[in-house]
Amino acid sequence: MDKIETKMENLNVNDKAEEEQNHPEVITAEYVMTLTNPSSRFLCKLSDNIPKFKFGGFKIRDMISKITLVDVPDQDDESQVSDEDDPETRVIKYHLGPDFLKLRTVGLTLNFGIGPEPINKLEMVERHYFRGKVIRSYDFKFGFVIPNSTNSWEFIYDLPELSEQEEQDIIEAPWEVKSDSFFFADGKLIIHNRAIYNYQPLI
Repeated sequence: MDKIETKMENLNVNDKAEEEQNHPEVITAEYVMTLTNPSSRFLCKLSDNIPKFKFGGFKIRDMISKITLVDVPDQDDESQVSDEDDPETRVIKYHLGPDFLKLRTVGLTLNFGIGPEPINKLEMVERHYFRGKVIRSYDFKFGFVIPNSTNSWEFIYDLPELSEQEEQDIIEAPWEVKSDSFFFADGKLIIHNRAIYNYQPLI
């Protein structure tokens, strides 16, 4: 399998078609694991990132071919985003191509740093949805993170197998697959990322 080109850019998305959800005041990992539809809004503020968690980029590898499929560098402009900005401009879109749906075992390498306070338990929950159905769900636990450290974590995990019809429906419906990624530090939600996906052939 050749390396899959990945296009990532900000997209102004208006989810008016999605019913407004009533979320609890305190968002927990247990709660987001029950979501069956993508969130229509961000469930925390940028200012909630008190531990100063900073992404240093990430890679996704096909563990069968050992090919790096996605390589997203450090987002240097992160500090230029504020809570006063239109939140919908923070929705990210990925154009991955149809081959990505054929992957079975992948490795995720996530690079990140934190500020002067330690994190005893760092957890990331990511859920992918398509037309009212959860098609992928992951719960990664990082454990203790040393203050003022830069870290690289790798997780190897299996992707759920989709039927041929499900794959075809997804390919024919660009940007209808959506995801929520939630980061929790010692049980408190500090980061919520939203994304949409296109699995049509890359040009």
